[in-house]
Amino acid sequence: MKTIFGIILILFLISCAPTSKLSESDITNTTIKPSDTVIFNIPNSKITREMKETKPDLLKRFPFISYLPVTDFNGKFPPEFYTSIKLKFEAENIKNVDYWSLRNNKSLYDIIYIQPLWIGEFTLKEDDLIYNIARSFNISKEQVNILDNWVKDGGILWLESALFISSYDYKFNNFDENKIKEYIQKLKSLKLFGNKINITTFTAKKIDEFNIEKLLIEIVPERNSFNDEILKDTEKLLLEQNDYVGIYITVDGTPIVKSGDNIFSSYVNHGKGKIITIAPFDFKNVYYDGEIFRINLLSWAMNVRK
Repeated sequence: MKTIFGIILILFLISCAPTSKLSESDITNTTIKPSDTVIFNIPNSKITREMKETKPDLLKRFPFISYLPVTDFNGKFPPEFYTSIKLKFEAENIKNVDYWSLRNNKSLYDIIYIQPLWIGEFTLKEDDLIYNIARSFNISKEQVNILDNWVKDGGILWLESALFISSYDYKFNNFDENKIKEYIQKLKSLKLFGNKINITTFTAKKIDEFNIEKLLIEIVPERNSFNDEILKDTEKLLLEQNDYVGIYITVDGTPIVKSGDNIFSSYVNHGKGKIITIAPFDFKNVYYDGEIFRINLLSWAMNVRK
């Protein structure tokens, strides 16, 4: 009985306890209101635009600077250097060209460029290098003919021309030294839109079956009366080869970068246009001049168009 009585007493006390319930007007009156509210309204589009504009415009519009990605590269020089360059051009990768529009509009692009390939993605079935590249990218012969006519009408075909054989290709595609020599001999017999080509090959030292010692090839270009302006501010260039075999291809024309018996960049007139070949020199290493060389070469090519 005592226990029951105690429980009843507790319940009675709880029911008698005061409750706190604020009316809507109480809430309104007790809420603290700041006297001044400052709202900053910054559109997302403005933030995004400002972030994108941190990279110099020339580099954003110069995607053929190398086969290496340029997303983490903002240029070697101060911003005022890039803003002082007034080059206007339209460039497109050969894989993405709108050939049917190009057929009727020769001014659609100023430059069409080709980047290096690995041996596994390169098809070697034709007598002309450009038709083999076209096969590799599923570009028809009719489209290549449009490209040919476009160059003859004044376009610039720019090839960062190299083929790489990795140690994995060597192992799994059943290459050996004799097959590589045969392959290179076949490449030497190719033409580039009817022009002969030159081949320079570098082979890295193998550490084991799948690993090689990276090749760092420093090139000091020889100067002459023709290339002196193009090579302005270019003291030395770097070829950084991360694959077992590097096959570098240049058109048999006027040398632009030559060192000893090796030609690393050259050009030939093709109708009113030009075919320019260049080894994929490193551009990120600030102790070498791969970036300024390409900019000067681009400037020369655009200014001497017929």
